[in-house]
This record gives sequence, C-alpha cells and structure tokens, in this order.
Amino acid sequence: MAIICQCESIANHELFSFLKENDITGHRLRLLLFWGRHPQAKFNLNGIAHVLDITCFHMRELLRELISKGMVEERYCAGGIAHYSLNSGHALSECIQELANLDWKAIMNLEGEVEREALMA
Repeated sequence: MAIICQCESIANHELFSFLKENDITGHRLRLLLFWGRHPQAKFNLNGIAHVLDITCFHMRELLRELISKGMVEERYCAGGIAHYSLNSGHALSECIQELANLDWKAIMNLEGEVEREALMA
C-alpha cells in the first residue's frame, strides 16, 4: 500500500517516515520537540516531566523507550542523579531538529497524518 502523505508540502517524506516508523505521536512527539528545541541541554527526569506536564512514571517509560532506540542519552552526575539529553550522534537527531523547526500547525498536521496511517494499517 502506498503512503499518501498530504504533509509533503510541510515536511519531507523522510521526516514523515521517521515519525511513522517510530510511532512518534502524543507524549513521544512532545518530548522530541522539547529536545529538538534544546538539543544541547541536559535535564533530569523531574525537570522534563514538569515542563511537559507528564507524571514521572510515564516520563521514565518514554525515556527508556527513546534510550533503547538510541535517540536519548542517559548520564549520571557525581550525585547519582540521571540527566538526559538528545543523542546528537544518532542518525535521526537531524530529523528531530528539523521537526522542532516546524510551526505548531505543521507539527499537528504531521501528527494527525501519522495517526491516520496507523489506523489504516
């Protein structure tokens, strides 16, 4: 089945494919947008959860998922607290930063298209 992407005028096919293949919608999308806008920053779990208004439990699950995919790095400071950052060496970090450069309407269009494709599959 061919992918019909109405969002090609907004973003390229590679970005749409990245979102679709990695099921990047909802909280996952917001988390990657957060890091796309702050690609060099390192944050602890509580800070990220607070900014995105997500429980620490759900944030921990999202982080584990993105760490396992190599998109996010986890590092511990001397005090033993984990800090998380975008893995700039990951092949898809460019897609994450490209996504963060889109306006909110374009992002919502992409997310809707990914969700429609998932329902059709």
